[in-house]
Amino acid sequence: MVVTAAPKSEFPDQTEDSGQAKTGAGKPALLKPDHVYQAMGLAEDPFKITPDLDYLYAADQHMETIRQLEYSALGGSLSVLTGEVGLGKTLICRKILNDFSAAEEVNTAYLLNPPQNFGYLIANVIHDLTGVRTSARSRNYHHLVELLYRVLLEEAQQGRQVVLIIDEAHRLDPEVLEGIRLLTNLETAKQKLLSIILVGQPELDDTLARRDLRQLRQRISVRCHLQPLNRSQTREYVNHRLFSQGGDQGIRLTGPAHWWLYRLSGGIPRRINLLCGRAILAAFAGFAPQVAAGHVRRASREIEYGSD
Repeated sequence: MVVTAAPKSEFPDQTEDSGQAKTGAGKPALLKPDHVYQAMGLAEDPFKITPDLDYLYAADQHMETIRQLEYSALGGSLSVLTGEVGLGKTLICRKILNDFSAAEEVNTAYLLNPPQNFGYLIANVIHDLTGVRTSARSRNYHHLVELLYRVLLEEAQQGRQVVLIIDEAHRLDPEVLEGIRLLTNLETAKQKLLSIILVGQPELDDTLARRDLRQLRQRISVRCHLQPLNRSQTREYVNHRLFSQGGDQGIRLTGPAHWWLYRLSGGIPRRINLLCGRAILAAFAGFAPQVAAGHVRRASREIEYGSD
C-alpha cells in the first residue's frame, strides 16, 4: 500500500526546536505509525498484537475461563487451557499472572516456549521461583526434583501456593508431559505444593489423549477451550479497543465494515487486530472519516496477497 500523507496540520510540527532533524531541502519528514493513529483521533495503535492487559476485552467466556483456572490453581490442581491460534490464550495467562502478583499467598512461575528436556524445564521453574540457576546436564533428574520439592516446601511454610503456567504446552513431548505428572505428586499430608496450568493449541488435547498419558489425563481437574468471538462480541471488541485510545473522538467503523470484519476474521482476535490496523491505514490514506467496508476488504486482500 502506498500511503499519501494527510494534511500537515494533522501531525506534530517537526521543527529544529523540537529536536527533529529535517531530512533535507524539500523532503517531507518521515511518516511514523503514531502520526497515522493520532491523525485518526487515537492516542496510539489500539490493535497491536502483543498481549497487552490494557486492551483486555472481558467477554463472558474469557472471564469465566480466568475464574475457573484461578480457582483451580489456588487448590493445587492441574488444569488445561486450549484454543486455536490467535484466540488470546497468552493474554489470559498474563491476566492470571497479574492477578496472582497482587496476592501475597501465591507465587508464580511462567514458562513461555518451554524446553523439550524435563531437566531443563525443572531448572527453569527453580530459576523463576528463586533466581538461582541450577545445572540440568545430567540425565538423572532426581536431584532437581528434590531441590524443587525443598523450594515448594519452603513456599508452603510461608503460606504461599506455587502456580506454574506452561504456555505453548502443545510443543511438549509425551516424555516431558509424563515428567510433569510426577511433579503433581509433590505434596505434604495436607496440600498439593504445585499447581500447574498447561496452555496450548488443540494439538495438546490430542497428545493428552494418548494411552501412555492416561495417568496424567486423570489428574486434570479443569479443562477450558476458547472459542472465537461471535458477531456481537467482535463489534464490542473493536469498539472497546478504539474507545480505549480515542474516547468519543476516535475513528469508528461503519455498520457494513463491522459485518465484513466479522466475516473475514471469523471472530479470531489476532486476525481482527491485523485487519483493523490495515483498514485504519487504508482509511487514512484515502482521507476517510470512518473505516468503511471497502477498507476492510482491501485490508484482507493485502494481508493475504500483499500490497499492490
